Amino acid sequence: MKISLPINGYSSSIKINVYIWNKYLKKYNTMLIIIDTGASVTTISAEVLYKLGYNLKECNEKTILTASKKEQVKSVNIEKFKIENFELTNIEVYSHEFPEDSFHAAGVLGLNVLTKFDINFLFSQNILKLTPRNDI
Repeated sequence: MKISLPINGYSSSIKINVYIWNKYLKKYNTMLIIIDTGASVTTISAEVLYKLGYNLKECNEKTILTASKKEQVKSVNIEKFKIENFELTNIEVYSHEFPEDSFHAAGVLGLNVLTKFDINFLFSQNILKLTPRNDI
């Protein structure tokens, strides 16, 4: 199964839609997210996770190193996470408070999800092609 996704802008960042499980409504919510190969773990806005029913008060706290400084984040286990029809279960994400004007997305898609795919950027067609890896 190959996935072809339209790239939403690439001047300063590359954004795609992902689907994150909403614990309240028992369905997926579509979220715009930035691809970030410099992020080890996918990170989602604390506000978004709260609205999806994830109780951040019960989550473990971790210290991470961002591009600019050390930050305290909560480690959250997402029940279901999809990119097109490819579903991942029990994915760890970090909860973080992003500045309001930072990038107009729900968060960043990190290597813990990206490494599950072989990835090709076709900038001439504004398409991202993802092929799920069979070896993991």
